[in-house]
Amino acid sequence: MMKTLEYYVKSFSRLHVNRAHGRVSPHKPIMLLAVIELVESGLLPENRIYYTQQLLERFRAYFEVVQEPGDSYSPYLPFFHLKREQFWHLKPTPNRQDVLKTLRTVHGPSDINDNILYATLDDDLFILLQSKNNRAILRQGLINTWFLRSREVMKTVAIEQRKINNYQSFLQKKAEHKEVHEQVRYNKKIRDTAFSRIVREAYDYRCAASGLRVILPDGAVLVEAAHLIPYADSQDDDPRNGIALAPNYHWALDRHIIAPGPDLKWHISPILDRRNRDYQELIDIDNQSIMLPHNRKYYPRMDALKWRMKRLVK
Repeated sequence: MMKTLEYYVKSFSRLHVNRAHGRVSPHKPIMLLAVIELVESGLLPENRIYYTQQLLERFRAYFEVVQEPGDSYSPYLPFFHLKREQFWHLKPTPNRQDVLKTLRTVHGPSDINDNILYATLDDDLFILLQSKNNRAILRQGLINTWFLRSREVMKTVAIEQRKINNYQSFLQKKAEHKEVHEQVRYNKKIRDTAFSRIVREAYDYRCAASGLRVILPDGAVLVEAAHLIPYADSQDDDPRNGIALAPNYHWALDRHIIAPGPDLKWHISPILDRRNRDYQELIDIDNQSIMLPHNRKYYPRMDALKWRMKRLVK
C-alpha cells in the first residue's frame, strides 16, 4: 500500500534528533529541506541523493540562519544518521557494504565519499515530492515542527530559495533554447545566486582558465561565476553568457586584460610584459583552450566571446 502525504508529514515531525540544553539539533530537518530544494531545482531527476556541492549549498542556506553557538556545520552527520528514519536509505559504495554496516557515525565528508554512493528516499515519498503542493506542505511541516522560534526567518529563506529555484529553472530552459517568458523581476541577490549556481555547476566548479578545482570539506568552492557581457550592459543572466573563474582570473577578465575568444582559446593583453614574472599566471593561459563544460548547452555564446575580444586592452 502506498504511503500517504500525511504519513510523511508525521514522519518528518518525529525525527530522531539530538537534544542538548533544551534545544534540538537542526541538522536533520535542514537536510530534508535541502533535499526538497534539490527536487524543486530539477537537480534530482531520479531517486538518488548524492553528497554533492548542490546539496551542500542548499543545506548551508538554511543552516546559516538558525545556527547557534555550539552548532557545527556538519552536513555529513544528517546525511548518514537519517538512516534511522524509515524513509531514508543508504546505498553503499561497491565493496564497502560490510564497512558501512559497522559504521556507527561519520567524522567528515571522506567517510561519506568512501563508503556511501548515494542515499534514496522511499519511492512513495519521492513520487509525492514531484508535486509543488506536496513540497510546500512538507516544507511547512518541517519549519513549524523544528524551527518554531525562527519560523518567520525560515519562511523567508524558503521563499527566497523557491525564487532562486524558479529563476534557475528559467535560465536552464533558456540555455536549452526553449521558448520562455519570464514576467517576474527578481532582486540582485536572487539573480546572482541562481546565475552563480548554474554556471559553477556547469563547469563542475573548475576554473575555465587555470583548470583549478578547489572544494573545501565545508563545501566552500574557489571559483566564481563571471558574466561575459556584464549584466549592467546586457541584462542577461543566460548561463551561456557566463564562465567559471578563480577570483584572480575573474578580476583580470573584468579589467579586460584577459579574454576568452571565439576560437575557444584564452588571449592576454599585450600590456602584460611577458618578462615580468609577476604576470606569469596570466601569461601562462595565453592561447590555451578554455576549460569548457561537459554539457555543450552551457558552452559560452559566440556573441559574448566576440564582445570580450573586442574589449581586450591593446
